[in-house]
Amino acid sequence: MSLFQVRIITPERVVWEGKAQIVTFRTLEGSMGVLSKRAPIMAALDIAPLKVTTENGVEEFAVHGGVLKMDGDLYLIVTDAAENVKEIDIYRAETAKQRAIDRLEKAKSDIERVRAKASLQKNLLRESLGQKR
Repeated sequence: MSLFQVRIITPERVVWEGKAQIVTFRTLEGSMGVLSKRAPIMAALDIAPLKVTTENGVEEFAVHGGVLKMDGDLYLIVTDAAENVKEIDIYRAETAKQRAIDRLEKAKSDIERVRAKASLQKNLLRESLGQKR
């Protein structure tokens, strides 16, 4: 199987970079996977797991939205936040989840509810993936 370059970046850092055989992810429209030499694609990412299969195994990430661009040779993910499952602090995720639940219950405006729901979704993802390792 041929390999292609993958780069996951946030405003703060390059989260992961390397060669992959396949990348699977979820867009706002549904789940997908890409192989090398794929036709170009751009898509909006959902708050969901992203798996990179390399020659040495699978790397899994919690991706908190963003966009991806695949041009056939380079798969680029630009997101506000992404974490390798190995880096997730379960206690921190559980604490943040509870704070989001509290904020959601106390929300007085639509914007407060939307922000609290997004925070809750991100921390549920962290918690779920963190428990897998």
